[in-house]
Amino acid sequence: MSRIDPGFATEIKKYGAKDFTACFNCGNCTAVCGLTDKNANFPRMFIRQGTLGQKEEILQSKELWLCYACGDCSDTCPRQAGPGDYMAAMRRYAIASYEPTGLTKLMFKSNPGFIVVTLFFSLLLGFFLFTLKPGHEVSRWLFSFLPYEVIHNMGLVIFSITGLSVAWGIVVMVIKLTKIHDKKEKSKGNWLSSLLKVANEIATMNRYKTCDEEEDSFWKDKPWYKQPWFVHWSIMWGFIGLLVATVLDFMLKDPATSIWWPSRILGTLAGLLLVYGTSLAINYRLKKVTKAYSETRLADWTFLLFLWIAGITGFWLEISVALHANYLVNHIVLLIHTIISMELVLLFAFSKFAHAFYRPLALFFYFNNNQ
Repeated sequence: MSRIDPGFATEIKKYGAKDFTACFNCGNCTAVCGLTDKNANFPRMFIRQGTLGQKEEILQSKELWLCYACGDCSDTCPRQAGPGDYMAAMRRYAIASYEPTGLTKLMFKSNPGFIVVTLFFSLLLGFFLFTLKPGHEVSRWLFSFLPYEVIHNMGLVIFSITGLSVAWGIVVMVIKLTKIHDKKEKSKGNWLSSLLKVANEIATMNRYKTCDEEEDSFWKDKPWYKQPWFVHWSIMWGFIGLLVATVLDFMLKDPATSIWWPSRILGTLAGLLLVYGTSLAINYRLKKVTKAYSETRLADWTFLLFLWIAGITGFWLEISVALHANYLVNHIVLLIHTIISMELVLLFAFSKFAHAFYRPLALFFYFNNNQ
């Protein structure tokens, strides 16, 4: 057991938790959660650990990532302790703890810090893109102030740090999740079966659907294509589809050719999913349709807006290619689209986006220990 640190409660509030110390341990939050079971007791367990400051127990827990932030626990909390916000804050804390550079802590805990880091990466990526076309008029002007080699090499270094940070975070999480303190938690299944279950969850979001199908859920009678699980599914597969289409674009052909190329068709379908999902997610937050959507941190707003802008500008460029429109505004849109798309990838290890790796890992260990 890690050392008790009562001051940890103050630290967690910087990551977005409310007054979770108001909790009087009634257990209502765990009782109403459709994803808890005898082997995954949350949020109650984590509130207790956070109050005591048991950091290692929190970081070594796979259950932290089993929550999909539906907000039912916060809706029914008699003390208004915000257990749903608390779980989200704990995941931000975990991401920041796994990532080695300290940038994630700065971005999650400080809005000014988040803005500074995001703008810095945007400028760096903008400069870096001009090194790919050194003969451009703007590039020649830029290189008269900053040498080509400095900009290009700095961009390569930043991308390398990002890749290493992702790898480091995954390794740290695996090490922590494999520290078994209870003999009953030893692996009961096999890794192939667990991988298949993880793949099924990613493909179908069946666990997430459970949240929306609860009898007293706000989403119970809403169409499936408006429910949070499908919004999340659309954003996830939209981004993955666009990433695959982009890689295929540059591996197999000149990106400026026919829109009927298979990778372009994939990109169009994925773009539709991405724009649909992000539009609904933004709309739900603006209207605050449920308590889960009533408070959104700057980092989450920026993440959603970046995804939405990447999708919209992608369609703008798609139409421009189809119409053979070679105007200055299209070049500006291309620059914006490329910078935002690259920044989403660059900030992968330092933002909420990191859960795309951490949640599947946690699910793998959960399934493997509970078969």
